[in-house]
Amino acid sequence: MDKRLCGVLYCCLWYGSILSGFFFIACPMLPLLLISPPLYRKCAELLFCCWELYPTILMEVLGMKVVVSGDHIRPNDSAIMVMNHRTRVDWNFLWGAMYQACMPHILLHKLKFVLKDPIRHIPGPGWIMQMNGFLYITRRWEEDRGRLSRSLDYLVSLRANSQLLIFPEGTDLTPGSKSRSDRWAISHGKPTYTYTLHPKTTGFSYLVEHLQQADCLDAIYDLTIGYPDNVPQSEVDMLEGRLPDEVHFQIKRIPQNEIPKSEAGLRSWLEDSWRRKEKTLEQFYVDKKFPGKAWPTSKRTPLRIALVFWTLLQATMLAMLVMSPLFQLWTLSHALLFIGISIFSTGFNQLEISWYQRWRTFISKKKIA
Repeated sequence: MDKRLCGVLYCCLWYGSILSGFFFIACPMLPLLLISPPLYRKCAELLFCCWELYPTILMEVLGMKVVVSGDHIRPNDSAIMVMNHRTRVDWNFLWGAMYQACMPHILLHKLKFVLKDPIRHIPGPGWIMQMNGFLYITRRWEEDRGRLSRSLDYLVSLRANSQLLIFPEGTDLTPGSKSRSDRWAISHGKPTYTYTLHPKTTGFSYLVEHLQQADCLDAIYDLTIGYPDNVPQSEVDMLEGRLPDEVHFQIKRIPQNEIPKSEAGLRSWLEDSWRRKEKTLEQFYVDKKFPGKAWPTSKRTPLRIALVFWTLLQATMLAMLVMSPLFQLWTLSHALLFIGISIFSTGFNQLEISWYQRWRTFISKKKIA
């Protein structure tokens, strides 16, 4: 198949699956939040896990192979995941890695990203990520610390062992970002990197310390991503068909008893990890693979079911948008609702947390009465 056609097809089906899932499943599920926030959170996370299977099988069908080596991810771990940010679309290939890394419990993990705040405004993806409890930061630390603290306390209160993915570099690797990273490294007497940027340690150390203090951290997962052939730097590259033939991941699990307890220790640990990551990537781009045996991909049935289900759901959405005035009103009203939430609040997930606190107070009073 023509590469450009593959790129357009992948992007359209990917985006269409998010919109159809949002309007057909996520929005009808909203009343459940009023009744039971804990139950709503479980259902929202299950929906997102089911959706993750779709981009995984799309990549395979369109000729993109995800190769994973290293440690398995335990889906019930409460964990921080750190990964180098080679391109803007790294996260898009992570679904395939999570599918292999979490086998056989592919629907039990609770992956959430720590992302830049503007992303939550993107129609469709931004809305569904808000509903899945992704954490958004503004790069104003006083505000970000409050958001992160509230979100982490909420997850701890629900006993929702989540895997929180953070890109410590803060942005993807480009000539401009590399130049800024090099200037910073030289001014601080540190080595310059070729395959990574120097990591920012404040957010990482805060996340780890907060979960440690709550006795709710099982592990850190150190993920390294590499592209042996084509490197899609942005969404435009994907749309124009500059797709990678292979994307490689190496995963290392660091158990909680090997994780430093102090802020200084955590900052040093992350910097040491990035020095090792730079050397690993230097060798990767020579060998075109990470060391160790790659895991075989199994359990094809869930992927086939996802391919059929999400494709049919998109076709149904398009048909109803053309033929049903009631569904047109449904989509318009919910789109306006989430545009309003994105503009006039700090996000759906923060509203969810506020409601949960009121709901828990009401339930406690009811039990006492």
